[in-house]
Amino acid sequence: MVRPSYEIVSELKQRRRTFHSAGGLFSKDKIAKSTRLLVDRINPRPGDRILDYGCGYGAVGIALADAAPDLDIQMVDSDIRAVRLAQENVRRNHAEGTHVVLDHTLNRFPNGSFNTVALNPPVDEGTETIFEMIERAQSKMRHGGNFFLVAKVRRGAKSYMRKLTETIGPAKVLSRTGGYWVMRAERSPVCPPDAVDLSRYEHLVEAELRGRRYAFHTRAGIFSRKDLDDGTRLLIETVDVRPRHTVIDVGCGYGPIGIAAAHLASVGRVVMVDCDARAVEYAAKNVRSHHLNHARKNGKPRVEAVLGDRFDAVPGERFDRVLSNPPFHAGSDVLLPLVDEAYRHLRVHGRLYLVLMRYTGVMKHMRRVFGNCRLASESERHVVLVSERTV
Repeated sequence: MVRPSYEIVSELKQRRRTFHSAGGLFSKDKIAKSTRLLVDRINPRPGDRILDYGCGYGAVGIALADAAPDLDIQMVDSDIRAVRLAQENVRRNHAEGTHVVLDHTLNRFPNGSFNTVALNPPVDEGTETIFEMIERAQSKMRHGGNFFLVAKVRRGAKSYMRKLTETIGPAKVLSRTGGYWVMRAERSPVCPPDAVDLSRYEHLVEAELRGRRYAFHTRAGIFSRKDLDDGTRLLIETVDVRPRHTVIDVGCGYGPIGIAAAHLASVGRVVMVDCDARAVEYAAKNVRSHHLNHARKNGKPRVEAVLGDRFDAVPGERFDRVLSNPPFHAGSDVLLPLVDEAYRHLRVHGRLYLVLMRYTGVMKHMRRVFGNCRLASESERHVVLVSERTV
């Protein structure tokens, strides 16, 4: 039985809280140990402004909401799924003075906005991404403000300590528990607010696909940011896309699958959708850099990148091809609903192409839903599965 959503009941800051979560989010079915450690170490003062940076479904910001009077808590995340759930959880827990926004740049906040920044990154988030988040937050902190960060010792904690000290001010470890460090750095007036060059986190990925040369702009925090991954390449080389097809690339990242499909569907329509605002920004940038952003199809852009959770960004549309390279750690609560929704959004004789590393359970589900599934291609680490809607 696949659970599309989760309810978590837990005590944080001496109060019982209830959170809704969903597959694909960090610590989807329980409050993470790192969350508890971080919340326990932050003791706001009345009137503080707090940034819960990368809030997920909102556990940290909501737990702190009644820790002192008159707090102003801003919760931000780049994932539209997380933002929607955090907004729901704020209402559910009656978290006064707490606001949730979709954001990954912090540009909406003026310099010197916050007394406290709290960052509890997923354990599989890359070091480069955390470095960029630290640098973005630095100018948004008030002098004397505190940056709290929790991380596993074996997953970058020591390098984060160095980065905090270099960027924010002298950092120290507040606690060492169960393989985690909770760190705090105080914003130093010695560190100028505009001293960082964020362009260092941008990358260019070059590749030849289906006989055409591509150059994709990408950034820290986006999957396969430095090289085209093997699964993406295998999918692109495998798919059968015709000139008049309508295509959707679900979980597009910076857009290589959708952009390659747009050249195959040369007079069709291609939609690239991702739940992460950072990915959509760069997918749209790559649409422009490959000169695919001008033409229209039936009153809509012929090629576009949109923010959404799977198919909710394209209500009522049906497609000839659904293409997806899901995150390698995606579980059945992500993959099986994707198959179900793909079937509903395909035209008759439309096809779903999925590239996966572990596929047995997904193949069985595709056969249940579509009545068919075959192995279209495989490499050393990946397979491409395809199912066709026949009725």
